[in-house]
Amino acid sequence: MFQLVRFHRTALIEMLRTPWTELWIASPRISMDAVTLLLPQLRRSGVTIRVITRLTPGRLADGKVDFAALQALRSLPGCEVRNQPELAACVYATGPGGEALITGAPLTLEGLDGAHVYGTLVPDSTPVLADMQAMWAAADPLTEAEWADLAVATSQRLEARTLGDEIARVGAFVRISVRGTRRSRRLSPREFGVPEGDWGRAVRPVEVALFKLDELIHAKDELEAILADRGIEWNGHYLVPRNFLEREWPRVFAARERQLRERLQSPEGQLMLKNQLATARRELEAFFSEIYPRAETNGMPAELWVEMQATRLLAETVSNTILDETGLEYRVLTILPEDARSLDEMQRLLHDPKLRSVQLTFQF
Repeated sequence: MFQLVRFHRTALIEMLRTPWTELWIASPRISMDAVTLLLPQLRRSGVTIRVITRLTPGRLADGKVDFAALQALRSLPGCEVRNQPELAACVYATGPGGEALITGAPLTLEGLDGAHVYGTLVPDSTPVLADMQAMWAAADPLTEAEWADLAVATSQRLEARTLGDEIARVGAFVRISVRGTRRSRRLSPREFGVPEGDWGRAVRPVEVALFKLDELIHAKDELEAILADRGIEWNGHYLVPRNFLEREWPRVFAARERQLRERLQSPEGQLMLKNQLATARRELEAFFSEIYPRAETNGMPAELWVEMQATRLLAETVSNTILDETGLEYRVLTILPEDARSLDEMQRLLHDPKLRSVQLTFQF
């Protein structure tokens, strides 16, 4: 005789206390707390446990199916979990000759203890087991490699969701960029009259650092350390709280910029910059000395031609132009407009499994 069930936790535990040898579970939702509740009754030797659920990275990332709960079930002797993407039924059955609970309650504590869920307890599970076996045959088994891929895809979704939550909460990025830390140029032998036959074979293009200001690099590193401490680094930007960005950051930045300017204009800073420029000058002269034998020099002596080319690209003295080009700057990237629709679109984009290969661009 069929029996109506309201207290699913009690009914399911009582069913599992019987001497069953086969257990069938079909549930589109599974939580770790519900599985933990049943584990004492599931740890039996010589039994078969078949679990059918809906396995997609999105459902696992959203918590509809708990990956830890799946791993706990799969660790049981004789247990296998399969994927049925269209599963909607919630069925718990033991056999042969056992009972079956057909219900709307999924394998979660909320489902098992829900006050508004009804189920039907069938005393003979034989007809139900026939349907369960057909459902099992239609479900997809997963190899160990596929389980690993599912775990990675779920992790990516979780990372994207976390980042999306931070964007919705904070809504701003700070990007630190430094002008003057490195002025470089890719020097092509073709520019200096090297014949096409030699270019790219006997003589190669070279990227030469014309100057590199150590003080600027230190200032940049210090500011980025502050941003990293106050927020998270993402794609070359720093996600930081608005209150820090609006109240503290301008003062911190202005103080560091003032310190940098004083340092560069001090006698010690001038000497440091002059030494670095001299080093860059030597790099240039070495490059031009190598290509001189193949360049069109119009009969100009090597020393003079090398001097002329190096001077054209870089003076060896500390000029006001160089000092004017040094300095720190930062840009604030903000998601605009900050309305529900824009944030919802951003959330959907960040949940895309291809996030790692997507370049996100924001308006300045």
